[in-house]
Amino acid sequence: MLRFIFFALAALAFFAHAPMARAHRAHAALSEIVRKSGTETVEITHRVYAHDIEPYLFGAAGANWDAPDDTIAVLGRYTMAHFSLRGDDKPLALDFVGAESEGEFIYLYATANLPAYTRHLVVNNALLMDVHDDQVDLVNIVDDGRTQSAYFRFGDEGHDFDLEKR
Repeated sequence: MLRFIFFALAALAFFAHAPMARAHRAHAALSEIVRKSGTETVEITHRVYAHDIEPYLFGAAGANWDAPDDTIAVLGRYTMAHFSLRGDDKPLALDFVGAESEGEFIYLYATANLPAYTRHLVVNNALLMDVHDDQVDLVNIVDDGRTQSAYFRFGDEGHDFDLEKR
């Protein structure tokens, strides 16, 4: 009888926690590209969940938090390899500025020169799509107070944003 009660309690404990074991939030990141009126520089901020990028950092890249400068360099190379911009069909050079962590997020910063006459911006964003096949990245373009957005999923090509003044 005790054996039956033990197995019944064990089964109850297992099934009570099973939904939590199966539950996993979506893998998502947010990127914001901001150009302020009168400038030719865009500031790019990527916000990713630390635990979403850690499998890459500590696995494939072999980085660790004990060497922060090396880890930031790894994050910079990764960001530049998985995110790009084209202005009026010309590649834009991105400069990785740095990274910082805040709570559960890691922020990755970059800049690019975007001439004022640029009318179309094509964004390619594949951040973390090689790490998680269900990754979804939201990109917001903020240009002179106007915001445009696009979602990126695995296999997406670049999204074209219209920068024409309205």
